[in-house]
Amino acid sequence: GGMVTSAIPAFRLTDEAILKDIQRIENSGVKIHYNRSISANYFRQLQAENDVVFIATGAQRSKTLSIEGIDSKGVLDPLQFLFDVKLKKQINIGSYVVIIGGGNTAMDAARTACRLVGDQGKVTIIYRRTRKEMPADLGEIKAVMEEGVEIIELLSPLKINTINNRVQSILCQKMELSSPDSSGRPRPVPIAGADIEINCDTVIPAIGQDLAIDFVDQALLKTNPGSYQTRIPGVYIGGDAMRGASTAINAIGDGRKAVEEILEKQNLLNQKEHYPVKDISIKEIKLKRYHREEAVKPTETQLDDRKNFNLVVSSLNNFEAIKESSRCMLCDELCNVCVSVCPNLANWSYEVEPETILLKKIVRNGNRYELEDDEPFVISQKYQVLNIADWCNECGNCTTFCPSMGAPYKDKPRVHLTKESFERSKSGFYIQRNGNGLTITKKNDNNIAKLRLINGKYTFKNHYINLNLKEDLTIIDFVILDPGLGEVILRDVAEMKILLHSFKFS
Repeated sequence: GGMVTSAIPAFRLTDEAILKDIQRIENSGVKIHYNRSISANYFRQLQAENDVVFIATGAQRSKTLSIEGIDSKGVLDPLQFLFDVKLKKQINIGSYVVIIGGGNTAMDAARTACRLVGDQGKVTIIYRRTRKEMPADLGEIKAVMEEGVEIIELLSPLKINTINNRVQSILCQKMELSSPDSSGRPRPVPIAGADIEINCDTVIPAIGQDLAIDFVDQALLKTNPGSYQTRIPGVYIGGDAMRGASTAINAIGDGRKAVEEILEKQNLLNQKEHYPVKDISIKEIKLKRYHREEAVKPTETQLDDRKNFNLVVSSLNNFEAIKESSRCMLCDELCNVCVSVCPNLANWSYEVEPETILLKKIVRNGNRYELEDDEPFVISQKYQVLNIADWCNECGNCTTFCPSMGAPYKDKPRVHLTKESFERSKSGFYIQRNGNGLTITKKNDNNIAKLRLINGKYTFKNHYINLNLKEDLTIIDFVILDPGLGEVILRDVAEMKILLHSFKFS
């Protein structure tokens, strides 16, 4: 909470709003210990006294810019500058200020400086790439420009010129963009002999932030993709402490997701709860998408009244908030964007009944195989999507428009309508009717598995096991075909059952 309370300018977030959130946290039963530094010894004590420790200390240290004159009077640390202004300290930054950087902290520093210099001063942002490559939010860049800050693109600082160790100007070199670097953005390359000098009273280098964690080895705080657990047992991390300098909303999201992971690993959360929308049909959900409702626009302070620290964008009132939330298209119930944008109609929407299948796994114990409880297979949503392989030319249109950054033609179950299509492919599913039974075949890198439904019972067969199962996938008996097998899990069987059942009546 320190970066939110101390660094975000008042014109973006009021103290009253922050205090309300803190009060809600305390009212929920959380005990906050103030004025407590974390040493290595105290961190070990916290670990010993608690099952879980979550680190959310932010990125509180500004990155250092290594150019001549960086230690001169008039060069300000961006975070300390924002802290001091928030505390209403008297700061003399003169009339002409140069901000170096293109992130959100640089935008906050520029907008803050713009309010301090007034109408007679000028604030300039220099950035070594173009606005297109700036990591700051588009809304922040737009606000900076609207409030009169000049952004000079393709400019990199070389040297801070001083008189009596006081900033007088900054010498910069013009850049041009070349091939992408490790970040995926175009690499800025100096243009020889193309230097410019900008007169200024203050320079604020906001080129990034680092962690200020000195109570544990930072190498141990790394996480695996999709997880918040560090390499230290029982220790989790999130927000800027994990991501580097980011946004408050990302930190809030990390907090929620990390708690979910913690509860699962502490066996306090068996499965994700799903709350289906009541009394609304698929037809009504689809109809909501054919009628565009404009977003509620929050009240914004006029541009000619922003030389102060009053809130610029006001919160929605109750009526506006309800109206805005009613625009929700219920994508968590029915997305189907990939279905609507597929030019070949290869992505197909179908319905299943949400259910939880309690699975067993077969585990080797010495010379015997025994049944043990496994994680349940949960279908929480009624509306599903599969990909019809015969019609899909893998154009990637569904990937372009997927709101959850997926690749539906790869991620969704890939079903073949004809035996010829299935035999040509290395993977996918094929469903056929055999007399009074149904069979679904799954191919994965040419490994074949078959699940057959006949008279309310299932048989499953692949290269290492034969299974007989009841309709709810309770195991009747099994034969192990591979003597070196250690464990058999049945998640593939559950997936095949769901797909088979979806075609049962089609």
